Amino acid sequence: MNPASEWRRDMAAGVAQTYARNPNVVAVLLGGSSARGHADRFSDIELGVFWEAEPGEDERAAIVQDVGGDLHRLYPREGDAWEDTFFMGRAAPGAEKSGVLTEVVNMRVDAAERTLDDVLLTFDTDEGKLNLVAALLDGAPLHGKDLLMQWQARAAAYPDGLVRALVKRYAPIDHFWRWEMYLERGENLWGLHQHFGWVQRRLLHVLLAVNRVYFFSFKWLDVVLERLVVAPQKFAERFKRVNHLPPKEAAAELSRLVDEVYDLLERHVPGMTPADVARLRHFFHYRRPLWEERPPF
Repeated sequence: MNPASEWRRDMAAGVAQTYARNPNVVAVLLGGSSARGHADRFSDIELGVFWEAEPGEDERAAIVQDVGGDLHRLYPREGDAWEDTFFMGRAAPGAEKSGVLTEVVNMRVDAAERTLDDVLLTFDTDEGKLNLVAALLDGAPLHGKDLLMQWQARAAAYPDGLVRALVKRYAPIDHFWRWEMYLERGENLWGLHQHFGWVQRRLLHVLLAVNRVYFFSFKWLDVVLERLVVAPQKFAERFKRVNHLPPKEAAAELSRLVDEVYDLLERHVPGMTPADVARLRHFFHYRRPLWEERPPF
């Protein structure tokens, strides 16, 4: 727990006490880098607030006022969640909205439990739902500890079915050959880097699943990489090096990483067969025929 995380956690605890005074607030959780203990000067305070009944906008704004925050925005509800953002503290007297940004994601208790069911029972691979389960597992309970610990206990049992579902979604990597097309069409190098990034993102999702780690965003690459115990040799070093190599060397290294990740699937993914892995390799290494002249037939 570094100092940047400690003072953010102290501020969050005070905010949580104010939310807890509302009879409809069942639990409050600190999430993000402050909960994991590696916050830096860019880090905001991320709170999850779980309600028995959804509050109105006036009620939401009143809580922000009660905690002494400078209101930024009350976002409309999207799906099962709604977000409130405000600033805590000020850089100088009268300097409104100059403190640390506090992001509160609100959700009804029944919606949170439904999300847990979606991920743990029906193996939903939605990133937002996985991120919520990761926050529940990694978060620091500030109010409603008994309920949050029950949810954490459920989330700790990462199901085989979710591993399979995520590998099915992210392990297929086709059209890798397009890196040559982007490179040859030199004015479109942003497409080349975007293509490499797409492949890298899929590899991270696959390895998170293999390691039974819920997706928690890729804002902290080193934090993600250090959780990948099952991975190709020197994976973190090589993965980051891809972004600094010349295009042809980057493509070659990325291709090796994909093949080495595929090597792990049969051993670490329940139900994965040699034929399944061979099919993935076939699509990854496929190269579309190229013609400079009209084919004769």
